[in-house]
Amino acid sequence: SSGINAEWPLRPGGPVLAVAHGIGASSITILLHELFKLVHYSGATNVIFIRMGTSAGIGVAPGTVVVSENALNASLKMEHRQVVLGREISRPTMLDQVLAQALLMCQNDPNVPVMLGSTLCAEDFYEGQGRLDGAFCDYTEDDKIDYLRRAYNLGCRNIEMESCAFASLCHRAGVRGAVVCVTLIDRLQSDLMSAGDVQRYDELVRRPHALIVKFIKRQIGLKMKEKSTACDSALTPRL
Repeated sequence: SSGINAEWPLRPGGPVLAVAHGIGASSITILLHELFKLVHYSGATNVIFIRMGTSAGIGVAPGTVVVSENALNASLKMEHRQVVLGREISRPTMLDQVLAQALLMCQNDPNVPVMLGSTLCAEDFYEGQGRLDGAFCDYTEDDKIDYLRRAYNLGCRNIEMESCAFASLCHRAGVRGAVVCVTLIDRLQSDLMSAGDVQRYDELVRRPHALIVKFIKRQIGLKMKEKSTACDSALTPRL
């Protein structure tokens, strides 16, 4: 689509295409529709989509990289709800578990904690995530902690605003999808980043990048090895 690069900056590089998807489900949903069409008309196969970004942690230290196993909506259910022509439609939020494990195995830095966990997908940044520092707040801190602990007990280790739409649409399109986000705070402790974490913000946000780059290099290496093996086999004299 001619509008993709205008709305979402594209960064192509060899077999990899990086795109900034904006904030929230509405933005990433538009982009995914455009990318799915691009993949279809280009004839690309064996495509992998990975969303990376920042998130708030739930019971994990700031700087932890969470590779999502599942995506839960604000009602703590594994579904993405959408109103189409006046009717609410619910679709499952399924991520590729093999892909998640492969990403987890790419971690080799003992100073960067990486873990699998479910991701809570909120509908907005303030009330939807139970923050106490928004313009409106009609609940108590105890209410917030109770909600976050319920999410934690269901396996949620971070919060963001795109994973349900991403997981649902990738599953619907038959595309392998993964979500990799670094946590900037622990929401069971605070709604704001500490001064120390603010100072190391640039280093923290690069952590998902580093993990995904390792994964991409391994994938490219494996494909090159497969091509080399196939070539060697083709050149082997048949007796």
